[in-house]
Amino acid sequence: MWSVLLVFAATYVLIAARRLSLLPIGRPAGALAGACAMVFLSSIEPGAGLTAHEAFAAIEPNTIGLLLGMMLLSASLDLAGVFELAAAWVARRDLSPVRLLYLVTLGAGLASAVLLNDSVCVMLAPLVDRTARRAGLDRVPYLLALAMGANAGSALTLAGNPQNMLVGHLSGISYRAYLLEAGPAALIGLAVTAVTLHLLLRRRIAARTPPRDPALDSTSDSTSDSTSDSASDPEPAPAPPPGARPSALVPLACVAVVSVLFVLGANLAWTAIGGATAAILLHRRDATGLFDRVSWTVLVFFGALFIVVAGLQKTGMPEQSLRAASPFLPSGPTLGIVGLSIAMLVGCQIVSNVPFILLAESYIRSQPDPHLAWIATALVSTLAGNFTLLGSVANIIVVETVGAEREIGFRSYARVGVPVTLASTAAALLWLLLVR
Repeated sequence: MWSVLLVFAATYVLIAARRLSLLPIGRPAGALAGACAMVFLSSIEPGAGLTAHEAFAAIEPNTIGLLLGMMLLSASLDLAGVFELAAAWVARRDLSPVRLLYLVTLGAGLASAVLLNDSVCVMLAPLVDRTARRAGLDRVPYLLALAMGANAGSALTLAGNPQNMLVGHLSGISYRAYLLEAGPAALIGLAVTAVTLHLLLRRRIAARTPPRDPALDSTSDSTSDSTSDSASDPEPAPAPPPGARPSALVPLACVAVVSVLFVLGANLAWTAIGGATAAILLHRRDATGLFDRVSWTVLVFFGALFIVVAGLQKTGMPEQSLRAASPFLPSGPTLGIVGLSIAMLVGCQIVSNVPFILLAESYIRSQPDPHLAWIATALVSTLAGNFTLLGSVANIIVVETVGAEREIGFRSYARVGVPVTLASTAAALLWLLLVR
């Protein structure tokens, strides 16, 4: 049992080391190493770890399939230039800095509810960065709005993020039932996120000239003005020639049909994969570019993570820990949800949301109202992604995609993320409990 716990702990050290630059092998590689160690452990210590058959059986195919389908649909929209068309529409409106902040926050949130928060951030981060720079605005508030809006808005549906996909599978809650029950609370959380961002960042968005980073002063003298200008405001890639881009109507129609089928109760994974396949067939083009846009490392990461967590669950340690802690945990329909929410907020920062949900499954099922507990789990684990820079993959995607590591560090993010998360979570939970 202790050898399994050691493998589990070492896996998360490897995952965290990627974030902290101590051992930069990457999150997927860290999770994959842990999965291999779990299987290797079963061959040298009978009863420990997972056999090869158990390891493959631990991978949850519905979550992986839904992730793949939504990534392909998002990629088809990107390939058709839908996101660039949306950015051009925004640029033509010449919005005020405040209106632009709200548009980015709410727009990213609603897009993530239909697509996938990580994919939306991959597609929109360069466009938001370019839009803010060309308007002479400090880009940091708008990058934060993109990440936090995408996280908050993805709580609207079971297809908005990986943890909600997992909750849908573990709980058996249908897409429509979740949308009706959690949707209003998630919309409130998204609205509170936008308002809180405005209040916290109102001085920065009012400044038309971005504040200069002192760390860059030492290199400014050795760089020509023309070079500096081109580095600070990179030009977009040349637009493809007419006819080279597929019609935007095809992926938009496929996304609309998939969303309707979700609401009607169709299987989420195969509906998403089927919609992506339909988009490929209707385009009648080589789909290599589409598959190139899929984040395969994310799929590897989650697949390996299922194996690592299953190895720990096999020991019974999570259940034993729950029984030991149960006398100290709040009980009752309302207090139990509050206690679960606090555990989610803290636990998701330590081991990330997906593995924490897997580990807390028995605790969630032990609540007086398990259905409500699963709804709260999806909402809180999603909103908890805004707490710190490391709370969500979407946050890292936004920062790394546009090279904003110097401007958005752990502490600077937390100064905004902590109040945004606490306010949005409290508002969403309050509505959920009052309605329930």
